[in-house]
Amino acid sequence: MDYRLPDKLTFKRPEVIKITRLDGKVIDFWEKEFGGIAPVVNTAGEKYYARKDIELILKIKQLMIVEKMEKSSIKKIIAETNGNSIENNHENSVKSHNLKADKLKIIRTGLEEILTLLDKNGT
Repeated sequence: MDYRLPDKLTFKRPEVIKITRLDGKVIDFWEKEFGGIAPVVNTAGEKYYARKDIELILKIKQLMIVEKMEKSSIKKIIAETNGNSIENNHENSVKSHNLKADKLKIIRTGLEEILTLLDKNGT
């Protein structure tokens, strides 16, 4: 499967559903079942996914649907990919920092949307 992700850092849930061509319930199940998919939920309950989340969803889809792998095998692959070996500690730290930056960008976008709505309403 060849997927082209838009050049963005974060994606709203409807975008993820469209990109992955998966039902939202499947994505929710995979979040719980496989781990590693960690959307940010704003106060309105809207989910925002980082680029890495979508890449992982697409990887799971490839392994499960196209390659017909069992869940246990997919979990092992994900665990190995996200392993916490000494070599990966620095990389994990950088990814954690990037995730925090992504969350701040989501918050900023939300605040900008609120300001736009307020300006439109003349308040």
